[in-house]
Amino acid sequence: MLEPAVNWKTDDVAAAYERLAEKAGSPLAVLTDGASELRDSVQTLQKQRADTILLSDFKHFAANVLKKVVGGDERFGEFTSQTGRTRSAIQQTELAHLTPVSPRPKARFMNLSATLRWAGMVLWHLAHPHSRARRDITTSWMNDKLGWLRKYRDDILRWSRCQDVVSASVTFVNEQGLFRGAADQLAQLLTSLTMCEASRTVADRLLEFLRDHELKLADDQRLPLSTEILESCFGLFKQLERQHSKGGFTSLLAAFGALLKPATADSIRQDFARVSVTRLRTWVRNNLGTSVTSKRQTAYAEFKTAA
Repeated sequence: MLEPAVNWKTDDVAAAYERLAEKAGSPLAVLTDGASELRDSVQTLQKQRADTILLSDFKHFAANVLKKVVGGDERFGEFTSQTGRTRSAIQQTELAHLTPVSPRPKARFMNLSATLRWAGMVLWHLAHPHSRARRDITTSWMNDKLGWLRKYRDDILRWSRCQDVVSASVTFVNEQGLFRGAADQLAQLLTSLTMCEASRTVADRLLEFLRDHELKLADDQRLPLSTEILESCFGLFKQLERQHSKGGFTSLLAAFGALLKPATADSIRQDFARVSVTRLRTWVRNNLGTSVTSKRQTAYAEFKTAA
């Protein structure tokens, strides 16, 4: 079910859960990213089906662990500030190919690996003055703009080990899901990665999370514990929207469900035969109303007429 709205409060989500349950039946499990309005609303479903299981997305939890362990490090704050200054200083110079990756304002610790990989790459080139990437770049210029990374070498190694634990854990959960014994299997996988106190702390918290969630399942159950497929669909949808991706939803939102299954010539013909243009327009009118793009076109049209 796809149901857009301007605001989602706990009661609104609970009502949407009820409508979905009426269509498809009360679910065995609900997987959320941890938002309180999504989590608390599950009580509505549990009234209809007492054994409905509430699960929290593993990747979001792992990002929060990284935020506490790595983000809580005072030196990480200094590193982040210096990285920002370096980005501004070299992105229009001959060092542009060594510019730090741009951080994401939201979910920064879900995308920390790119920054750490950049730092490791630059440290390697600092130690190898004859690398091809440093051709035509003087040693003094390289050291002046990027040499500051050397003082964070040990920190970057420690943070990278924490990221390695998270990356391996997220991959395991994405592939294997949640089941009885998942934490023990993951613990064996992480043995070779917990090489410092910080990485062991991260591993311990992730394993504790898995063990707590395992207790909610029966011995023969295996359930997803990742919303990554849905997150990936949002990225694909933005590619479909192209220039409209930052202007609010358009009627193209009705195509979102098509991203969740393979499309063939036969399935496309069947879908077009099953959903009429009138039905589509009714759905758009009832769920989206007047889109931002449509309002913008109206504004320019009125201005043009008046002028």
